[in-house]
Amino acid sequence: MAETTPYTPPETWTWDSESGGKFASINRPIAGATHDKELPRGAHPFQLYSLATPNGVKVTVMLEELLAAGHVGAEYDAWLIKIGDGDQFGSGFVGVNPNSKIPALMD
Repeated sequence: MAETTPYTPPETWTWDSESGGKFASINRPIAGATHDKELPRGAHPFQLYSLATPNGVKVTVMLEELLAAGHVGAEYDAWLIKIGDGDQFGSGFVGVNPNSKIPALMD
């Protein structure tokens, strides 16, 4: 067996290019906001920032079931986060969820 040079990771890792097609930019290996954008706020105790994805729907279903059971403290405002447009990388959303993943719920 031939000797190989051991791998030495670089001091600073850089992302050279996207790969993965249409959704490659959604899961990028870069932290932090890419643009300034404040999140809207409503009058209810909970603010839900999401999209109609399976994980986003789970939170909505839970809140609706709590309301149907008579828990008035579970009232919420729902706000659309368009992950295809990069809304999850706005400064307001990153402030709520540094991982830039939906859903995000504020109380």
